[in-house]
Amino acid sequence: MAILVIDGEQIRLKLSPLEQLGAIWPAPTAMIDQVQSLEFKESLWTTEAMQGVRAPGTGFPYVVMIGVMRRLKTKDFCVIKRKKPGVIITFSSGPFQRWIYTLEGSRHAEEQILAKLA
Repeated sequence: MAILVIDGEQIRLKLSPLEQLGAIWPAPTAMIDQVQSLEFKESLWTTEAMQGVRAPGTGFPYVVMIGVMRRLKTKDFCVIKRKKPGVIITFSSGPFQRWIYTLEGSRHAEEQILAKLA
């Protein structure tokens, strides 16, 4: 289960060992001041959320998508499981334009970031 962790001015997406293996990519980190927006979505299996081609990573449609979604000039880091609600964090700079992940725990860290953006 991907969990957003705030460590001072840095945020990171903590992955389980199986998610880390499926992603074939290290867990992403970023600075809080790089966060441009954060939104909660009921469904992440839409063309609005999922854009590009998975490479590298693991994917089975509507079951699991873990890894990097590449587009023409940007890329997203995804940890999406089943048809559960999730979070999309958009960044102003950094290696990934967005982090897209299924929200399986509490919204505590996400609410803290929203408070800092306000």
